[in-house]
Amino acid sequence: MKNTMNNILIFLFMSTLSFTGCDNYESPNPIDYQNEEEEASLYLEQYDPFKDEGQYWHPEMRVKPKKYWNCVEVIPVGSRNELGQTEKIRGLQYHLLCQSLAGLTNRAVEQGKSEVGVWLHDHSGKESYKVSKQALENMGIKEQGMQSGLELARNDYGPDNGVALQLKDLFDGYVLTDVENNPESNIVASIASHVHNSIIVDVRDKEYYEEAGYEMTYDATTKTTQDAWNEFKDKCNNKALVVMPVQTGELREFAIKNNLFVINLNKEFNNPSAGQNVALFEEVLNWLEPNSPVYGWEQGVGEDQFVDKVSQSGNIMVPSDWSYNTSLTSILYKERQAGMAKVLNPQFIDFEEEGKKYVSYYLSDGDNIQWMMNGFDGSDYYTHPEANDMKMSFGLPVDNLSMMAPAMMQSLFEGQASKTSLVQTFGGGYTYADNLGESANRLENLKYISEATASHMRQHRVKVLALIAKDVRSTQSKEAYQAYVDANDQLEGIIAVQYSPYAGGEGDIIWVKNSKGYDIPVVTVKYSLWNFGDHNNEREGTPTYIANKLNSETSDNPFSLVSVHAWSKFTDIGDSLDELSENSGSNIVGAGAAKLNADKLDENFKVVNVEELIWRIRMYYRPEQTTKWLKEVF
Repeated sequence: MKNTMNNILIFLFMSTLSFTGCDNYESPNPIDYQNEEEEASLYLEQYDPFKDEGQYWHPEMRVKPKKYWNCVEVIPVGSRNELGQTEKIRGLQYHLLCQSLAGLTNRAVEQGKSEVGVWLHDHSGKESYKVSKQALENMGIKEQGMQSGLELARNDYGPDNGVALQLKDLFDGYVLTDVENNPESNIVASIASHVHNSIIVDVRDKEYYEEAGYEMTYDATTKTTQDAWNEFKDKCNNKALVVMPVQTGELREFAIKNNLFVINLNKEFNNPSAGQNVALFEEVLNWLEPNSPVYGWEQGVGEDQFVDKVSQSGNIMVPSDWSYNTSLTSILYKERQAGMAKVLNPQFIDFEEEGKKYVSYYLSDGDNIQWMMNGFDGSDYYTHPEANDMKMSFGLPVDNLSMMAPAMMQSLFEGQASKTSLVQTFGGGYTYADNLGESANRLENLKYISEATASHMRQHRVKVLALIAKDVRSTQSKEAYQAYVDANDQLEGIIAVQYSPYAGGEGDIIWVKNSKGYDIPVVTVKYSLWNFGDHNNEREGTPTYIANKLNSETSDNPFSLVSVHAWSKFTDIGDSLDELSENSGSNIVGAGAAKLNADKLDENFKVVNVEELIWRIRMYYRPEQTTKWLKEVF
């Protein structure tokens, strides 16, 4: 039994910290409950120790290199995938060379054939790659130097302190592409590269690499993605998949390093009318092991053609199309889990307030790994000047990001503003709660993904889960809500987002009982801030339009969850009540858009973060239960 007096003293200390504004206190060790008598405990100590409970699905690089080359792509930012380039150090052709060189070298490290890896240089200076590179240094993995892909593929390098630095001897030859005339040769080559242990070389640069002694091991110039499936299916790892458009190079290092199949849906970039691989995609999804992650995205395709199919197959969609260096950002991630969310202690909520209506703002699209790695942490979103005052609730892919880039996940935890909330988005990648696994084994898929999500949330002290569904009120959605609640008795509430419209739930609250007998609210989005240009929809539109909607409501349901569409921008129109002009000349996003809305709410409204909204809902509708819970947990 834990010492009760010690708990009381710590509670008093915690109370002092809370009232003096110290929101960052974290107990050094989580409580490991031995029996129900020990459940009366400090609220902030309600989390689990970091350990592998079977929640990890991301392919892990388990062997550390001693050094790594920083491979420089000498190209303007944003042009790495361009065609029409003639210089050997530019364009998609060069990008594919670098990606294949990195993937094969990092695989050789894993296989014990090399002690030096390859990192693809980040020209934009993003924080995500800065902290991930620093993490390599902290692990004792040193940067050897910066070289171009041309140099690394052709040059001779002597050893340094006993570490062999030369890379070209690791490769068996080259796979030939013709990305200008056959876009799918890019996809085929990405698979053939790991099958034949060969770098990717385009017809543009063929002679240059043959002069350096490389021989062609496979000709992909006239091959299709279907050909790659027919030839290489049995040589690929079926525990993950990469789906990316033709004429892109991102994620190829990761695919090659892990021997993954790569598929495109459109046979031509962003052009569905030129033919698609939809039937092949369905076949590949069925070939995957259950609950396998599917990384990437496809441009110019409706989500019904790929996200829907991934979800129905019982696999895990991981939006991550423009991220890179995934093997090294995620290296040894199971041993590098760190960081916890700052949470609101419900003991310090004033539940005696009268006459108030409560509104909470939730930023959309938090499942998007590539966004987390490419600008989410900037002042437009996570560190927006208004984020703390607006008590923004940020959706984060805590599960996938903590595996794919644990250093960046820790950085986001550390950078969380004190009044904001972090929400796990979604329940294991981007899957729809109401159709997950419906063409496979739905109950087994739900059980696995809900338990895995619970482990990630409990170990990082995240208390609120966001789920997305085609119909948030459906029987299938309610079945999913129950599965996630059953798996996690530390879960305090669920946000339910409908696709689409996000506000399709109209603010309804659905109740689900957890294993301890407490009713957990599933709070549907009531309104959404969204720029539709020349019109507003019934529950989606400009900040002024939604403010007018909120102000006209009765007090029958005094709780409003408002989704802030991450990609919608608005302009400040001052005191004007025009419901469309905010859509013109727009530059305000995220928390700024929330403030435009909040500024036009009447004095009866109070802005709260989503954790406080959920606790107020629980006290309002389930006062006896909630009071009992608060007495059990300090």
